[in-house]
Amino acid sequence: MKKIIYLAIFIFLSSSFMFAQKNKTVFLDKHFLPLSTKDIGDAQYQKTSFPISSGKQTEKIEDLDGKLIKLITNEFDGKKNLIRSVIEDYGENESIYKISSLDVNTKKEMIEYFHEGILVGRFLCNDNEVIFGLRVIDGENVETSKNEFEPGFAVSKQQFRDFLWSNLDYPEEAKKKKIEGTVTLALEIMPDGTVNTLEVINHNEVPIILQEEAKRVISAFDKGFRSALDMDGNPVRKWMYVPVRFSLG
Repeated sequence: MKKIIYLAIFIFLSSSFMFAQKNKTVFLDKHFLPLSTKDIGDAQYQKTSFPISSGKQTEKIEDLDGKLIKLITNEFDGKKNLIRSVIEDYGENESIYKISSLDVNTKKEMIEYFHEGILVGRFLCNDNEVIFGLRVIDGENVETSKNEFEPGFAVSKQQFRDFLWSNLDYPEEAKKKKIEGTVTLALEIMPDGTVNTLEVINHNEVPIILQEEAKRVISAFDKGFRSALDMDGNPVRKWMYVPVRFSLG
């Protein structure tokens, strides 16, 4: 009997170990970025990554209560190179409200939005720029060059780039030390288009001297922002992410 008990325990522990090897769970912050052990108290989400099977790998993001937030499907070629990524976003009742499909090689992305199972918007993007967009308003397809379901600039992206070019002050110390890098800022855009919060989300990757200049120049951007719309067309609070690149080339 003892041998049977020991064997059962061994099988249980072995299977648990094998399962742990296959699935990996990490905790994420409010921007869906992985947290270190010391920052685990800031966790708002958890991501479980499953092994590659038939050229596909699935990642599931849930809140800390187990509610499904995102489902990510990564597709690989025969050499295990990532070729396509599909992200499904889920709403309050765990129904899909957004599907993003990115072709890694071409950088073209199709983003679709749904309200109660009905398509309300479709946007074809190239390297984060909208090439062509459609919104369904009162049953009619309306062409648009903006993804109104996400926050953005009140002016064109080119006008924003021109602003950066004219106003970004590359720190002299960084120039002397040949310091380069990209600061990624998270801006919490309120329904009225104002910025409520401005944060650096990759503060561990770039020097503080570049972070401070990136925050300064974005704070000085006087052209304004536009808020995101929900599926009913109402302005809502939402995060947008802006990279500020420092290059000496």
